[in-house]
Amino acid sequence: MRHSIMAALFVSAAIATPAAAVTITNLFNFSPASGYSSRGELVADAAGNLYGTTRSGGANGVGTLFRLGTDGVYSVLHNFSSASGGVAEAGLTIDAAGNLYGTTSAGGANGLGTVFRVGTDGYSVLHDFDSAGGGNPRGGVILDSSGNLYGTAYNYGAANRGTIYKISTDGDYTVLHNFTALQTGYHPQAGLTLGADGYLYGTASGGIPAVQAGTIFKLATDGSDYTLLHSFGISGDGRYPQMEMIADAAGNMYGTTNQGGGSGYNSIGTIFRIGTDGEYSVIHTFVGETNGSYPVGNLLLDAAGNLYGTTTSGGINQNGTVFRLSADGDYSVLYKFATYGGYGRSPYAGLLADAEGNLYGSTSSSDGSNLYGSIFKLSDVGYVLPAVTPPPVGGIPEPATWAMLIVGFGLVGVSARRRARIMSIGN
Repeated sequence: MRHSIMAALFVSAAIATPAAAVTITNLFNFSPASGYSSRGELVADAAGNLYGTTRSGGANGVGTLFRLGTDGVYSVLHNFSSASGGVAEAGLTIDAAGNLYGTTSAGGANGLGTVFRVGTDGYSVLHDFDSAGGGNPRGGVILDSSGNLYGTAYNYGAANRGTIYKISTDGDYTVLHNFTALQTGYHPQAGLTLGADGYLYGTASGGIPAVQAGTIFKLATDGSDYTLLHSFGISGDGRYPQMEMIADAAGNMYGTTNQGGGSGYNSIGTIFRIGTDGEYSVIHTFVGETNGSYPVGNLLLDAAGNLYGTTTSGGINQNGTVFRLSADGDYSVLYKFATYGGYGRSPYAGLLADAEGNLYGSTSSSDGSNLYGSIFKLSDVGYVLPAVTPPPVGGIPEPATWAMLIVGFGLVGVSARRRARIMSIGN
């Protein structure tokens, strides 16, 4: 599950992956038939099968929902369409029963996108977005311990500036917040993070009329108490957050901005932290094209507080990178995607970690030899695994405990979606 938390509440000791040369393995090459242009993080089930979405290709040209098995077999589980929803911009959420949830930014009954579920009974649309309730979602959904889904819609709503919504797994849809005031943020591109305090945290891509560079906000899950935490675009703090934030065990949030942090050609993105007290700080500024630029994927946090992520540009011939930012602020590039490297380029999605410390991700476009991108694995990256004392088998604690569900020998976050992004894979 993609979002957040450093898997630390059940940590008794940290286990570091031995230092070695980073290696990359190509697991699958996308094609028009399989779908391509994958923009969302991968998720995994208890057996270690990977699931994801593409925004293009497939039988109807508007993307697919796929599974990549531990045996390497790729399967299209659903071909998106204008009727069922298409152009999935975000990844999926998986619950303890293995049901998948996600969004499409277009298609559906009103052409404004959908919230969908894929279970043992196949694909079903839970909600068709409309102009009143918000439309064109670019972020995915998160799942709480009661089975409620939360997300954002980029457009429409009361002021045509987007909404925050809640939807039950049986399709009961409620608008929690309409973005109306320019000063407090509008047009959210990212999904949400459920904090240890029970609030929803997120970002908007617009805010402050003179700057319009985005905001960070929080909202109670009943739709009350919307609070502006930070406005971007001032004093080099970054501009245009596009992806969800990630939380550590103490409740601090981490995220990226796609631009800002410098001036002129050096205005190519930041990594930020916002504390539980609302204090905002830039912890890394992307200033050199050779070391990566324009991050848009979600961050991944290991048990030692190291952050991992991707950039869409920078590196060899500006094809993108995979990076690590250590807990003490040391930035390093783990891998640079090369022209004709065979792995594709421009990773838009963040990363998923397995129980052996390997990282998994996808590239979205051609590198000259791989025309449609790939799913890849990075090994020997130094990812620090937690030593875990599990909660009761079958138990899903409340979100405030920041709990994990133990599945096999891997970890899958449950209450806030993609919480640990650690999966059980044996290869």
